[in-house]
Amino acid sequence: MKKFALIAITTLLGACSLQSQKTVSGIYQGTLPCSDCEKIQAKLTLNHDKTYQYSTIYFKNKKQHLFVEKGLYTWDDQKENVIRLSNSGNLALQVNQDYVELCDSQGNVAKNQNNYKLYKMK
Repeated sequence: MKKFALIAITTLLGACSLQSQKTVSGIYQGTLPCSDCEKIQAKLTLNHDKTYQYSTIYFKNKKQHLFVEKGLYTWDDQKENVIRLSNSGNLALQVNQDYVELCDSQGNVAKNQNNYKLYKMK
């Protein structure tokens, strides 16, 4: 009986973690601050198969510089609701229902006044 209860609890916990992973898929867009340029327009596409595409356009000196990165994202083992982008310097993002927010290397959301959020497109 104890084994059955343990299996049931493990299954429920696993189902909870899968729920977050199902709802993360989508397209997120926004404008990010930049220390050495006017702004950065960013678009992040997270797919159901854990692949992503991260496109950024840097606006500097009246020119636009496009960068596109593709790879796999994984869930952070240490931080809840944080994913990491494999080919983007292991960039960490906290996932919320309506947006993703850039994190520091430890997976913590920056506590400053700049807006580092990309909002989910409907």
